[in-house]
Amino acid sequence: MISSLNIKVKSHLVMLLFSLFVAGSFIFGKIFAEIIEPELLTFYRFLLGALILGSYLSYSKKLSRAILIRPWRYFVLSGIYSIYFVFMFIALRHTSTISTSAIFALMPFSTLILDSLFFNKKSKTLIWLALGLSSFGALFIVFDGSIHNALNFKLDYGELIFLIGTIVYSTYALFQPRLNNGENLLITTFGVLTAGTVILGLTLIIQGKNFTPDTIPIGLIFLVIYLAIFASIGTILCLNYASNKIPGTNVMAYSLLIPFWVLLVESFAKDGLAPAYTYIGIVPIGLGLLILYRNS
Repeated sequence: MISSLNIKVKSHLVMLLFSLFVAGSFIFGKIFAEIIEPELLTFYRFLLGALILGSYLSYSKKLSRAILIRPWRYFVLSGIYSIYFVFMFIALRHTSTISTSAIFALMPFSTLILDSLFFNKKSKTLIWLALGLSSFGALFIVFDGSIHNALNFKLDYGELIFLIGTIVYSTYALFQPRLNNGENLLITTFGVLTAGTVILGLTLIIQGKNFTPDTIPIGLIFLVIYLAIFASIGTILCLNYASNKIPGTNVMAYSLLIPFWVLLVESFAKDGLAPAYTYIGIVPIGLGLLILYRNS
């Protein structure tokens, strides 16, 4: 009993770490979004992640020829992955980390809707209520707490780009299980990162863009390392560990924590507090998270 409880506690702590890793990608990404092309930053993120993960899998002898079965799968998934991350860094050039993290909180509800529409998946009413409530809070933040902005769908360029990216990313959770051949999640991630490196490399060549940024401050190197190790491999390891030990709704709930961490950092890092509507919008997001926990 105690051992089982300890495993669950560890799983929740691991998912807490997951939410911090993802929040960090918004916070640190915002700092350097202006000095490097989004495609180039994502290319190096994928390349470094693929090299590190590939080395580990080769060393541990977990890499096999099975990865070559239907390799087009990885290009489909990495296409989704690439669009999301490139759009994310484009968005961070034009809008705040709070808005982008709030839009990210829409992803579970978007996935739920798409899964219901295209794959006829049935979910409990409480899950719809929880994710609907959290999405309302996220949209309240995105539309600056204004009904007029909401009715006129008034978004700035960055918010619109990231909303599109998030909707695209919602499909990843739908396709990944259906394109899986029974591989370990780390194998799938290696395939996706490798395919993503190829896609973005070709994109940079076609666009005639340079493979080196104009300036390479030490902070940018740190960002690439952070994104590759913590925000990519780290989040996958967290999900891999926790998903088999705690209910799926609990795992889903942790993505709703990300706006909390971003808001916390923004509130302390800047001279003044965030706008009042931000704190109001956080409340329904938190309530949605609590409902998910109660349901599970």
